[in-house]
Amino acid sequence: MQYMPPEIRSGHGTARELANIKGTVAVITMDEPWRLLQETCAWAPGTVHMVTDMELETLERLDRELPACDTIVGIGGGSCCDTAKFLAWKRDCRMVLVPTIVSVDAPLTDAVGVRVNGVVKYVGKIFPREMIIDYDLIQKAPPELNRAGAGDIASIHTALHDWQLAHRHNGEAFHADVAKAARECLEELDANADEIFAVSPRGIDTIVELYRREVEFCTRIGTSRPEEGAEHIVAYNLEHLTGRHFIHGDLVGLGIFIIARLQNNDPAWAEDLMRRLGLRFTCPDASLEEIRACIKTLEDFKEEAGMFFSVLDTTPVSPDFVAETVAEIQRIRDQDAQ
Repeated sequence: MQYMPPEIRSGHGTARELANIKGTVAVITMDEPWRLLQETCAWAPGTVHMVTDMELETLERLDRELPACDTIVGIGGGSCCDTAKFLAWKRDCRMVLVPTIVSVDAPLTDAVGVRVNGVVKYVGKIFPREMIIDYDLIQKAPPELNRAGAGDIASIHTALHDWQLAHRHNGEAFHADVAKAARECLEELDANADEIFAVSPRGIDTIVELYRREVEFCTRIGTSRPEEGAEHIVAYNLEHLTGRHFIHGDLVGLGIFIIARLQNNDPAWAEDLMRRLGLRFTCPDASLEEIRACIKTLEDFKEEAGMFFSVLDTTPVSPDFVAETVAEIQRIRDQDAQ
């Protein structure tokens, strides 16, 4: 599918444009983003649906039961935007996405991340054509949620290593020009870490633009390899094991921390970058025992889920590695708590 860049309207108060949409509108959101929007723009669309989960069965039922509409508007984080994308894809109708946090790249990708038996699967093919980035709305969210958006760019550090590894070991296609473009995104993330931490307009625009570039080059080569490596396997496994939802950037940050160590891939630099970005890479909403179980079962999960080639195929996750990594996460948590 050819990449189609969205029209992005950024600024202070841009969400007020929603009240001018003609025809019948269905809003896909959650309680908190909807409340925040109403503070900015008192608006009464035809239908307002609150997202509950991303199970494929739930989304298919919603498509059957949601009233007909001319426009789907997704307001909120990744689940809200992905649900809106699913419905617009199924119904082939206009879609407007209004992320209230820049915590994931879902608003810019063409696929929808659903859950099937607790495992992430990607369905659909729909590029967002219209996005509204309202600085005021986004800055109302807890800062850590917006900083979490850096995770899917910071993951380039470990993902490129796995991609090159797959190329060397099994001949998987590797595109040097795209790898260069991905590294440039990582460098720009590094250079703007202070702005991203501050959730300034420049920091918000940086995250959105880096997502856009990432989606463009991944679409061009037909793979998310430049930004998705074994660090995402960590993220998927922890959610699979616990049956709980975590902030995506926390999960990916934890994955970067663990996998950079397993790869022996400049883990100190990766940790420093994540600290400056404000990524909560020790995943504070998970217990140490849950993290320990996640690391121990990475290889089995990767095989059972049929996931891509990575460092998990070449470097054993030894008991010593598990113990040392969990001990380091504990040390960092203790240090940060002081």
